[in-house]
Amino acid sequence: MQINESVQGIQSEMTEWRRHLHAHPELGFEEHATAHFIAERLRGWGIDTVTGIAGTGVVGTLRGALGPGDAITIRADMDALPMTELQDHPYASRHPGRMHACGHDGHVAMLLGAARCLALQPKFKGTVHFVFQPAEEGLGGAKAMLEEGLFTRFPADEVYALHNSERPFGQVVIYDGAVAASADQFEIAITGRGGHAATPHFAIDPIPIAARLILALEAIPGREIEAAKPAVVSVTQMRAGRTFNVIPEQAVIAGTVRTFDPEVRDRLEAAIRRTANGLAAAFGATATCSYNRIFPPTINSAPQADFMASVADDVVGDENVLRNPPPEMGSEDFSYMLQVKPGCYFLLGQGDTGHQACAHDPRYDFNDALLSIGASLWVRLVERRLRVA
Repeated sequence: MQINESVQGIQSEMTEWRRHLHAHPELGFEEHATAHFIAERLRGWGIDTVTGIAGTGVVGTLRGALGPGDAITIRADMDALPMTELQDHPYASRHPGRMHACGHDGHVAMLLGAARCLALQPKFKGTVHFVFQPAEEGLGGAKAMLEEGLFTRFPADEVYALHNSERPFGQVVIYDGAVAASADQFEIAITGRGGHAATPHFAIDPIPIAARLILALEAIPGREIEAAKPAVVSVTQMRAGRTFNVIPEQAVIAGTVRTFDPEVRDRLEAAIRRTANGLAAAFGATATCSYNRIFPPTINSAPQADFMASVADDVVGDENVLRNPPPEMGSEDFSYMLQVKPGCYFLLGQGDTGHQACAHDPRYDFNDALLSIGASLWVRLVERRLRVA
């Protein structure tokens, strides 16, 4: 590992920042204290700072000492999840029902560390925008920032972001194309006819219809989509009835759909609607389906992915850079930024020693040893991308 010397010198401070943020998590579009914490430090280091973008978003702009040139954006997400933490460490969440269970506290600390080191030695040509984004967890904070003119107000030629993963410690995983799946949400209401549980023949029971529909929906990818094109349909909710002896009039199921291919995305939505309507009709009921496309697939630009891989080579070594493994089905709203700017979103392994719980687990914790690696990657990216030709 080639850890930047300036970054190495602030490892303890980055750890303090990360643990403070972990103890004080805030949900999407509610990150007021987090935004204040970030802005206070950026301004203290002489970085031009704008707050209030998409409500709680923060952008710090640093111009190189070597004059004007290209501009790049580096993004960190900063929201927590609506979960109650089950860890008992001293910096555990002080707010039941809110927890940094995805490592965004670590992402913020790494980018702050890079901003501080670059502000002390801005030996580059051009501009860096440090973007601290709200509401990544399913609420579309990236889209909201774009709608408020992020790239008009802070022009950038390229965009970059990272996410911690359960990969081996210090491993950087980079994809030339699709890196994260689209994320869609569906909800289907099956409406039948209520009645007494003792006389089901007088009713149209929506519950067994919904049960059949769950199995039919989750079978769609394997029968509707080619095996070479990954696709997932998962039913994650079912709601029906309020008492033991009444057949309810309605049952509701909901879930998510994931794929990397826009054409497959269209086919899955059509198949879900067709299956719901057909199955309900077969039993004399009706189906009402709402389908919401939350995030598009996250697709890197090959030139920027290649460049980021070379930067990672400098920091973690070629043996710790993994290119184009089979992509996973998680989603990421950085996809919106990659739709309008070339760039690269990559994964940074935090290992499993003492951090064995996966993201979105109530026992999850970010590995503080990763902070200096992430910050060094960002510093090296700026040094190489904005160096004088």
